[in-house]
Amino acid sequence: QARSFALGNFALYNAPPGTWQRMAAYYYLSPEDAAATQAAVLRFTHQDRFKPLSGYQVAVSHFHTHFSEQVADAGSIDFQPPWVPTFRALGINIAMMSDFHSDGHPKDPGPVRLTEQHTYFEAGRRHSDRDFLIMPGEEPDAHFGGHYTMVFPRPVYWTHVRQPGQPLVENHPQYGKVYHTGSPADELEMLRLEGGLVWQAHPRTKGSTSFPDAIRETEYFRSEHYLGGAWQSLPVDLSESRICEARCFSTLDDMNNWGAPKYLIAEGDTYAKYPDDETYPQLLVNYVKLDRLPGPEQDWSPILRAMRAGNFFLTSGEVLIRSSAVEGSVLTAEVEWTFPLEFVELVWGDGQKVDRKLIPATDREPFGTHRFRIPFEAAGKKWVRFAAWDSAGNGAFTQPVHLK
Repeated sequence: QARSFALGNFALYNAPPGTWQRMAAYYYLSPEDAAATQAAVLRFTHQDRFKPLSGYQVAVSHFHTHFSEQVADAGSIDFQPPWVPTFRALGINIAMMSDFHSDGHPKDPGPVRLTEQHTYFEAGRRHSDRDFLIMPGEEPDAHFGGHYTMVFPRPVYWTHVRQPGQPLVENHPQYGKVYHTGSPADELEMLRLEGGLVWQAHPRTKGSTSFPDAIRETEYFRSEHYLGGAWQSLPVDLSESRICEARCFSTLDDMNNWGAPKYLIAEGDTYAKYPDDETYPQLLVNYVKLDRLPGPEQDWSPILRAMRAGNFFLTSGEVLIRSSAVEGSVLTAEVEWTFPLEFVELVWGDGQKVDRKLIPATDREPFGTHRFRIPFEAAGKKWVRFAAWDSAGNGAFTQPVHLK
């Protein structure tokens, strides 16, 4: 697999000609001993852990850990892959995984595929509990165009293949309801019937280079089940003031100018994870507004409903948006941060172009909180969103709010 990926060149860092590249760095000077100084430094990243926030659950998406294969090879769903304790230690509550992308047999019409899915579902249940939920998602590249992440409010058996004369839905003697999809219409109908969500993985790069632009007029993209696109720091351009500024935020703003509300979802898009990996600095997460986490045997619809409503914010971990609201022509946001803030901003679109109000925040002390109140002229604006960025390049942002 590594050799096959080496045939493509998807730069992790990219310094376009003529840009000024800036790598933020801090030196922490202290009269204390090494242990005390290290503890003080770790405060800036909440001890390399995503801080619990009352009323929210921390969710990640898009990881190819070959979960089903590992469990099958071990011969028992009791086998605990190393990414499970890694995610738990980071403070993650919801793991939306993506098996069957370069592993397993996603193109199999049924017998092999369904067995692998069953192992996937059972292993997810086995390693979930009241504080940590594994949602067995997938990153297909089947019928919708490009690569996309798909999740459901429960385990759903389905194939990427629909044989001639085969029904969309059949009752399998062992697994119950099984979907066979052979077209975008089939996948959309499955999403409708099961209440699932889908979004473009790594939009405008890699296997989604021309997407979602190429599908913007399709019925499935315009559907409420197509949530938007993913946020991931790829490629890293150190001339940008925001994480994935050119690729991700241009996609977000364009999608909302095109039509109905669409959102960004933080993704990892990486593979094996071990407890001694430096995972926290590379990871972006979603804080989903939920009072409680559904259990592995329960309905996960509350998670998907919160995401569909845009009730979640995205962050690198050091900046948190405790609450935000648009009331008339004023946006309010309660923000906390560790590193010194650089600026906050209100971004809006009118259906054609994008503009912003940028407010410097360099007068704010580190480890602070503040309730920002930003008035704006609502007339002529279709949607608005809020973001806060610190001087080390970290940040958080809300989803676009469409104005009535």
